[in-house]
Amino acid sequence: MTSLAAAISVTSTGAFAQDICTSLDKGDLFIGQTISRERQQQLMAEAPVGTLHCGRTGCTVLASDGVSYSWRRDGRIVGKKTELPDPSSLPGWRGQIDQGLADHLGQATCTTFTVLEEELDGGRSLKSAPLSLSQGQTVVATLFGSGGGDDPLTIEMRAVEP
Repeated sequence: MTSLAAAISVTSTGAFAQDICTSLDKGDLFIGQTISRERQQQLMAEAPVGTLHCGRTGCTVLASDGVSYSWRRDGRIVGKKTELPDPSSLPGWRGQIDQGLADHLGQATCTTFTVLEEELDGGRSLKSAPLSLSQGQTVVATLFGSGGGDDPLTIEMRAVEP
């Protein structure tokens, strides 16, 4: 479940160029997808204790595929979060979030990542420029965590609202 999927995009610049872009997207459901009320109920019923959170705008739940999905009250999925307890398969991972990871991950995913310094704990996170998933939804990806033990590397993807 923690392996990275590859997508191929073909662009034209007079001649054909082929870029192989790694996707950070995981899970059985995709951002922008609208799930039925029945599917929402099923996800909530199957959620491990303590992993279901609902509020006035929607719900977040850890699903059996290992991904936490967030959806609005209308059933549209607007976010996903995946923990990588072993991020060694992530392009450029050298045990920490740094500019090297941002550069390698940016090349692998065909987007730009910015290293952000966290004010509260002094740690770092990465934030992507808006990127388009294979289903056409534009998202922003954020990576945070140390990648070990009690602080797994986490990839969070949120829909970019128009």
